[in-house]
Amino acid sequence: MSTVIRWIDGFNKGIKVVAALSLAIMSIVIVAQVISRYFFHSTFSWSEELARYLMILTILLGASLALRTQSLIGLEIIAEKVSPGKRRILKLAVYIVCLAFFIALLLFGISTVTAVQHQLSPALQISMSIPYMSIPIGATALILNSIAVLLELIKNEETIKSEVDL
Repeated sequence: MSTVIRWIDGFNKGIKVVAALSLAIMSIVIVAQVISRYFFHSTFSWSEELARYLMILTILLGASLALRTQSLIGLEIIAEKVSPGKRRILKLAVYIVCLAFFIALLLFGISTVTAVQHQLSPALQISMSIPYMSIPIGATALILNSIAVLLELIKNEETIKSEVDL
C-alpha cells in the first residue's frame, strides 16, 4: 500500500509542475492581451480561448492536489457530531462515492474527446479533443488521489500530508 501511495505522490509532483506551467502561461497570455488592447488598440483573437482552456486544466489538476491533502471545501457538520470511528467510516463512504463519480467523469471525458475530435476550436483552429483532454486527465488525477486517500484511511493514517511532502 505504501508503494502505491508513494507512486501517487510522485505522480503529484508532475501534476504540480503541469498546473504551475498552465497557470503561468494563462497569466502571461492574459497580461499580453490586456497590454495589447489598451496600449496598441489591438487584440489577439486566440488569447481568451487559450486562457479558458488553460484555466479548466489548472482547476482540474488543482482540485486533484487539494483532494490529496484533504483540503477541498466540505460540510463537516455531520462528521463533527459522530465518534472518530464512525467519522472514519463516513470519510471512507464519501471518498468511495467520489471515486465512483470520478470514474464516471473519466468515462464521460473519454467519450466526449472522441466525439469532438473532428471539430475545430473557433479561434485557435485546433481539434476540440485537445482542450477536452483536460477532463480525462483531471479525472485520472482525481481517481489516483482518491485512491491514495482511501488507502491512508484504510491503513488508519488520518494524517494530512503537507504540501511540502507532495
